[in-house]
Amino acid sequence: MGEVILLPLLALLVGAAWILGLRWLGMYSDPAVLAWRRLARLRGLDRRRPLGERLGDRLPLLRRLQAETDVGRLLAIAGREETPTVWLLWTLTYAGGVLVAWLALDELVLVTQRQPGPPPALGLLVAGGVAALSYVHLRNQALARQRHLGRAIADSLPHLAVMTYHHRLPVSEALLVFARCQQDPSLYRFLSEGSWHRLVDQPADPAEAIPPATPGGASSGPPGTAALYERIGAAYRVPMFLALGSALSMVNERGLNSQQVLTRLARDTLNDRAAEARVTAAQTKTLVVVPMGLMIIPILVLIGAPIITNLTTLFAR
Repeated sequence: MGEVILLPLLALLVGAAWILGLRWLGMYSDPAVLAWRRLARLRGLDRRRPLGERLGDRLPLLRRLQAETDVGRLLAIAGREETPTVWLLWTLTYAGGVLVAWLALDELVLVTQRQPGPPPALGLLVAGGVAALSYVHLRNQALARQRHLGRAIADSLPHLAVMTYHHRLPVSEALLVFARCQQDPSLYRFLSEGSWHRLVDQPADPAEAIPPATPGGASSGPPGTAALYERIGAAYRVPMFLALGSALSMVNERGLNSQQVLTRLARDTLNDRAAEARVTAAQTKTLVVVPMGLMIIPILVLIGAPIITNLTTLFAR
């Protein structure tokens, strides 16, 4: 009875896969449509996005998952020169080495002690943990670099307000000068070495794109400093770049005083950092109480153990 149901079901699945494959190959499309698609791909006019991006537009959770697991973006944000393929090969090498060592330990225990060693399934879990730790390390590097870049820009805002007041020194050059004077060289290397081109020059995501603000609405030519900083902030997810670009846009478009705008931005940034410091201090007080409470447990054990022993002896009689 099972074979009677299984065979037609299998034939139905094979037929559906065959039809979908022919449709994917374009066998049901008109030759003129196929010729136009081929010409559009050759001329760079085919703007169809991958299926994952189209699904991400409909499912925000899937879109966020794609953004968090984009290894290429994380490598660029972390400032590492390796490609996603190289990172994946190194991760597989580390995980494979751990798995081989685990299996070798299993065989060694089996040969020397004549008993089963650690289960191989546990070795698979350990290898998967090594791969997960590699991703977590990469993500932590990217988050740390984002924090360093944002803090470096925030520290430069008061100096930018002073140096660019008379419009004799461009903001981009002033920011590069002050980045060179900072103890943390992250911002200076990021701007001087041109590593920001790695993500900014990529095709923009339609959901996060920031159109370049060019004079007269023209789309040709390089973007201005304000638009460039906004694009860097959107690509590398550094809010301070976005804030600085927005402030420069206000100065250029509305004719506001650059010293007042940058000083106000520096003051707001300082207030935000002070609020974060107060929240961190409050959380630290709570975290300090936990170890102090755990220190009481050994004292309670030392006091309660003799009492429990005496009560047990008393009731045993």
